[in-house]
Parts: sequence; C-alpha cells; structure tokens
Amino acid sequence: MSTGYVIPLDPHELANRFPAYDPRLDEDEEEDDISTEDAQSYFSSDDFESKIVPLLDRIPEREADLIFLYFIQRKRQADIAVIFGVTQAAISYRLDRGIQRIKFLLSIPQVTEEDLRRDLPGVFPQSIDVDILVGMWETTCQSEVASRLKLTQGRVRHRFFKAVKTLEAAADEEGGEVYEPYHQIFSAIASKKFNILREVKLPQWADRGGDECL
Repeated sequence: MSTGYVIPLDPHELANRFPAYDPRLDEDEEEDDISTEDAQSYFSSDDFESKIVPLLDRIPEREADLIFLYFIQRKRQADIAVIFGVTQAAISYRLDRGIQRIKFLLSIPQVTEEDLRRDLPGVFPQSIDVDILVGMWETTCQSEVASRLKLTQGRVRHRFFKAVKTLEAAADEEGGEVYEPYHQIFSAIASKKFNILREVKLPQWADRGGDECL
C-alpha cells in the first residue's frame, strides 16, 4: 500500500470488505491486544509504521484495513470487531494472517514489477519465464500464475524452480550483484512460502475452503 492509503470514513463501506459472519470463528473468548511496545518489537523495528504502510498494497484489502486500524490507529480488536460486525475471534484470525504476510514481505528485498521486468530479461531470454517470476512475486501461488498465463501448474512449477537456480548462478557471476535481490526473493518463496500472499476465500467471505492454494 502506498503512503497515500486512506481508510474509508464510512464504517459501513469499510465493513463491506469483511463479510459478516464466519461460524467457525463464533467464539466469545477474548484475546489480549498487543500493546504499542509489543507491536513495535513484533516487527523488529522502532519505525514499524513507516515500514508496514508501504507494504499494505501487497496484501488483501480486508487484512490491510485491519492492520491499519490495529497497528497504525491503535484500535482494540474488540472495537474493530464492532466496526465490521464480526466476532473478535474473526478479527484475530484475519489480523494474524495479515501479520504473517507482512512479516514475510519485511524479510525479503523490496522491488517493484518495473524492476523485475527491467532486469530479469537479462537472464531469461524467453518472456514466459519473466511472466512466471513476476506472477510468483505478486501472488506466490503456482495455480494462480498458471491460470493467468494459461499454462499447466506443473509447467509453472518446473520453470519456476529452474529459474531460481538460474538466478542463483547469475548472482554468483562477476557483476551479477543486480540479481542477488531477485534470487533472495524467489528462494524465499520456493522455501515453503508458497501461497503466503494469496488471498484465501472462506465461506461468507467467498466460498469455504482451506488455506492452501489448490
């Protein structure tokens, strides 16, 4: 999310991003809110606000709203639950998912799609490999990339892992420093971080299902 991100003033409009009721999370048990001090250490940064806000565009809108309200506006989970008309457990669940996505994004070099499309063709002469890498950078989901590019998931997976090795070799070559950030990003995704940025569609929120990218 850019620094120009603004939460809608109308709470009903904001709540529309967070559909009403998830029966799996219909619990009355309250969880302690994270204090301001704990929130800062949670992201290992004293200036966590300036680091989180620019990343909000990379995660689902409803989770970006929750993180903005909770960490930036310092609202309690219980109060946010009232705004959206859901249980605190539902807020805690979505907030945790958003936090995991942000923590992942904070762990990798920050690049843009423009950076990727400018630099990657120097290593990958076939545009399909660049398109696959850009798609994986954006969604971290092989099936989503396969659908977008009208390829089989197996082909996307094969070319993606091959591209990770190619980037490692390119980064190790003399003058290959420009490719090191890309190697770090895609190695992180390949190392058990598939689907970390993919929005999960659950019942009331779309269609009930698991958290995996199928």
